[in-house]
Amino acid sequence: MAFYTKGFGAFAVVNRFMPTMLMLLTLLLAALPLGTQAQAEMGGKLLLPLGGHKQAPLDFTLRDVMTGKEVRLSSLRGKVVVVNFWSIACPPCRAEIETLKELWKKLKGMDVEVLTVHVGGNANKIRAFMQEKDIDVPVLHDEFENVAKAWGALHLPMTYVLDTEGRLAFIAFGARNWKNPQITRLLLTLVSPLHGSE
Repeated sequence: MAFYTKGFGAFAVVNRFMPTMLMLLTLLLAALPLGTQAQAEMGGKLLLPLGGHKQAPLDFTLRDVMTGKEVRLSSLRGKVVVVNFWSIACPPCRAEIETLKELWKKLKGMDVEVLTVHVGGNANKIRAFMQEKDIDVPVLHDEFENVAKAWGALHLPMTYVLDTEGRLAFIAFGARNWKNPQITRLLLTLVSPLHGSE
């Protein structure tokens, strides 16, 4: 309580949570429609477009739960990257991860990467869940929840889609069915505009 007796106590509290506040504010302000009406309609409640947003999210390096290898986000520049924050303690997350696995298999080799980031939790329990459900999509472990906090992923599941230049292109609050062909077309449009007309 002594913290609040100092004159700048309130400022210190605001300053402490400023990165998260700024991230959320930036995402809300950047939620503008895509360049064409057709693309915006296609997104709908599937993915919220962040057209024209220039800021790249914070880079991170996390360890793959199954392989033990470190994965650095910026090493995937040049590809569309789907970054999904989830937890086995979250029922909608567990259902969604099955569809992300299908998306990952479908788009392999098409310049689209799928990274799932497990927020907190025990690595052994995460591995056991993956083996039980036969999930082979990359699962990175954000053991201390630092990456989720830095990205503003406060409610799970939450997904960010980065374009080939590492900039935010789409965001999804809550679970999605990633097997939906409309989502696939949206992702492929980021790889090449020609895919959007197929």
